[in-house]
Amino acid sequence: MTSLGVDLGATWLRACLAEDGRELWSARVPAVDWRELPRFLPRFFRARGLRRPDALTVGSTRLGGEEGRAILAKALRPLAREVRVLPDYEIAHLAAFGDGPGVVLVASTGSAAFARGPRGRARRAGGYGPLLGDEGSGFWLGREAARDEKLRRALRLPHPLDLAHDEDPVRATAALAPRVLRGSKSLREAAAAHLAAIAREAAGGLGLPVPAPVALHGSLYKNEALRRSVLRRLGPGWRAVAPRVSAERAAAGL
Repeated sequence: MTSLGVDLGATWLRACLAEDGRELWSARVPAVDWRELPRFLPRFFRARGLRRPDALTVGSTRLGGEEGRAILAKALRPLAREVRVLPDYEIAHLAAFGDGPGVVLVASTGSAAFARGPRGRARRAGGYGPLLGDEGSGFWLGREAARDEKLRRALRLPHPLDLAHDEDPVRATAALAPRVLRGSKSLREAAAAHLAAIAREAAGGLGLPVPAPVALHGSLYKNEALRRSVLRRLGPGWRAVAPRVSAERAAAGL
């Protein structure tokens, strides 16, 4: 059985083809909008000499919720015998825990937590997008800093109106996060508090083992001070877990 896993991020599309639990190849190409995947993937298949795989699993950010995932899965159905479209946090959970229990805490452009318990029950917290949530995310950090005139001047950030009129305001605002994390301890600590809170919310009532395993997933954790602060706020009842495999390998069933 051949299985293609695709991890579509904001910058890169990463793919892995596996057969009977063995990796055949992996690839990385510039990302496309998720709406373009039904047109892009056939070209990608031809370039790699790939015919119709048995299974295709796609994980991505900014898919537009359950409706967007359903639309994309339907459009991709001609490309494989079985098609799954999952949010990025579910792919990240597979990469860290396989089918086992644990919590993935995502902090990138957006923020979310996804937990699965020992009996398979799952819960999500956060991940409602920039209009309704995403506290502690890259977008949240950029927005809060840009609206603080004193901090904005100190960090030389764009004016909020310039961000609002950018071609992609969410991405432009989130792109400020690394600078904000380095330059504002108070916002970094506030982001850590928000992230720890949604991890606890997702884990509540699932009967996770103690200490609860948590995988920190997303570009914001390149900032080691944020990473340490999140784990400190979670406390001794939690332990950090490194991913077993990459997201695209997890999507391919490895």
